[in-house]
Amino acid sequence: MALSLMLPAAGQAADPRLQAVMQRLQAGEPVTVAVLGGSITTGYAAQPPRERGWAALLARSLGPKVRLVNAGVSGTDSAAGVQRLQPHVLDAQPDLVIVEFGVNDQWLDPAVRGSSFEAILRRLLGAKKPPAVVVLGLTQQGNQARDAVDGQLELAARYGLTTLDFGRWMQARVDAGEDRWATLYDEPVHPNATGHQRIALALAETLRAAGGPVATRPQPQTLPQTLPEPLHGRAHEFTRLLTGETLKPYQLHGFARGGAVHPEWAGQQPGWVSTVDDGEAHFLVYGSEVAVFHAESEHYRNLEARVDDGPWVTLQGHVPERRGYLGWHYSVVARDIEPTAHLLHVRVRRDEWAGSGRAASLLAVMSAGIYPAALRSSDFAREAPNNRMGQIPADDARLRWVGRVGPGPMPHTRLMAWSGSELRARFTGRELTLEFSSTHWGTSHFTVEIDGRRHALAVPGQGWTAWRLREPLGDGPHTLRLVKRTEGSMAEVALHGLRLAEGARLLEPPPARPLTLAFYGDSITAGACNGDLADDQYEDLYFHDGTRAYGALTAERLGADYVGIAVSGIGITATWHDLLMPDVWDRFAPRKDAAHAPPESPAPDVVLLNLGQNDHGFPASKGRPIAADFAERYLAFVRQLRGRYPQAKLVLLMGGMSAPREQPAIPHAVQRAVQTLRDEGDARVWSYRFEAFAWAHPRIDVHARMADELTRFLNDEVLK
Repeated sequence: MALSLMLPAAGQAADPRLQAVMQRLQAGEPVTVAVLGGSITTGYAAQPPRERGWAALLARSLGPKVRLVNAGVSGTDSAAGVQRLQPHVLDAQPDLVIVEFGVNDQWLDPAVRGSSFEAILRRLLGAKKPPAVVVLGLTQQGNQARDAVDGQLELAARYGLTTLDFGRWMQARVDAGEDRWATLYDEPVHPNATGHQRIALALAETLRAAGGPVATRPQPQTLPQTLPEPLHGRAHEFTRLLTGETLKPYQLHGFARGGAVHPEWAGQQPGWVSTVDDGEAHFLVYGSEVAVFHAESEHYRNLEARVDDGPWVTLQGHVPERRGYLGWHYSVVARDIEPTAHLLHVRVRRDEWAGSGRAASLLAVMSAGIYPAALRSSDFAREAPNNRMGQIPADDARLRWVGRVGPGPMPHTRLMAWSGSELRARFTGRELTLEFSSTHWGTSHFTVEIDGRRHALAVPGQGWTAWRLREPLGDGPHTLRLVKRTEGSMAEVALHGLRLAEGARLLEPPPARPLTLAFYGDSITAGACNGDLADDQYEDLYFHDGTRAYGALTAERLGADYVGIAVSGIGITATWHDLLMPDVWDRFAPRKDAAHAPPESPAPDVVLLNLGQNDHGFPASKGRPIAADFAERYLAFVRQLRGRYPQAKLVLLMGGMSAPREQPAIPHAVQRAVQTLRDEGDARVWSYRFEAFAWAHPRIDVHARMADELTRFLNDEVLK
């Protein structure tokens, strides 16, 4: 193919990285060129595609020293592209990357495509060895539609990149009578062999013009050192792909390994497929955006999915237009959610294909927005405390407190130490500010739920701070739930009060819940590490959420108030620190110098105890057995609980981690305690051993299964 030299696109500034690559080519040095895109990048409609597609033609035109890495995958857009950027492109250490998603991004959710495409540019330019980047803007036949392409070209300009707006390039030729769109396309979307030749021609002209005359090669210090602020956020810079063996449901029914595998996606393994009407699968996922990557066909049926308790979203597997071939789609299930651990629920959609035996499948789960701590945003703005001006104090009688909350270090304040401690209130006005102080070193993480919408709030230790909700509320009355997520041994804080908008007022509190559950336990009950992405860690406690531990979940499912008295590392006879549960079980905070709390009024209806993991785990780590008197001391502590709660129903729990499996003394002590109390005439005592467990700290998927088990047991045996 003959390639002429034409003028470069007007107005494009010189790109020093691209100049350096082109000058290396002119000097006869080897260069690696990677192309990233969809089916047009694979060479679709040119025969054979990998030899006659635009990428192969371009590589040959640039000379024999070019090594081509074709990372085109049919049916993928920039949201899927950013997920495969590292293994398909960056691992090849390219010198030049050409990015093409103009056509497929036109079908991608507009709320996603700006972020995902920008993330590709930022991850390329922020790589350890940043390549030169060229944005190829392709459209369908006739230079339509342009929404996605125009956004991509705007981003390229922001990052100082060379671009080829092929639609305008081609339209100029058409307007000049030099070419016809019909020559390039046999159908609206994919260019034919002639179309691929034109794309390669235009790219070669653009690259050679951008290379400029031979000159002194730019030195590294002349290249841009920092990236501009993103236009569309940074969610898709921080992604996670679950596919093949990493896509493991924690629960499933009616699904099996299988389904279509993308033939062009290197390393793909089967996902999950169902042919039954009631098939469902549940996955542990992370991030502020969760999507399912799945096949489309005239022969498939639809799935639907939701994240946590969010709305159900249809995953369109049945697409009649896909006749004789598979399509692929990135279906967003939830976005702009809290960037932490979540549960993804997928099920076969009940529709006209019920009973047909048609397959419904998913290939991968793709997440974005798994931010490092420094980039997590807040819906609250920090302000200076106002010394009680217009403040509703924390001891106001119209505030309803749930859990073990004690008097704070200053008058009219309330100490929130134990995870699950909760404030409930109703108020008017469009503003809300919360004021705290703490002398503890740790950061207290809260869920602030307003009118059912949850916001995360991190209150640092050793300071006095106020936090104003950034977004104004609507008119009318509002409901507030302020719930502490962080366990008390890691952080404690005093609430000074609430500030409302001028003229707003505090209303009577929400009604009390009819049932109260009180849990005593260790890190399992505290929810330690339950949102951690990889190994257990205690550096970033944002991911440790006591409100998503099994006890809090069980209380929520039963419509009950939750009281959580739990400390990581604690036991009855052994501990990983200096506290044993008998030292702190009745205090306002897990400290030996904390005040003793009087018995709760009203008293809990059910008291549940789950200890023993550390009584076994700590001595085992030292090569020692569990304490010989564990059973006696366990029974003694159960008697203390009975003394504090004479009318409550007691449930002695085992499990969530490995100790009851590894150490027979634990189930023996629990069973002995139950039998002893029953022999003494106490009929209000039960035991339960969890089937769900984890070798490390359980994540929220295991906690959800534990809550399922415990809710059934309480309903069937204890609360009947």
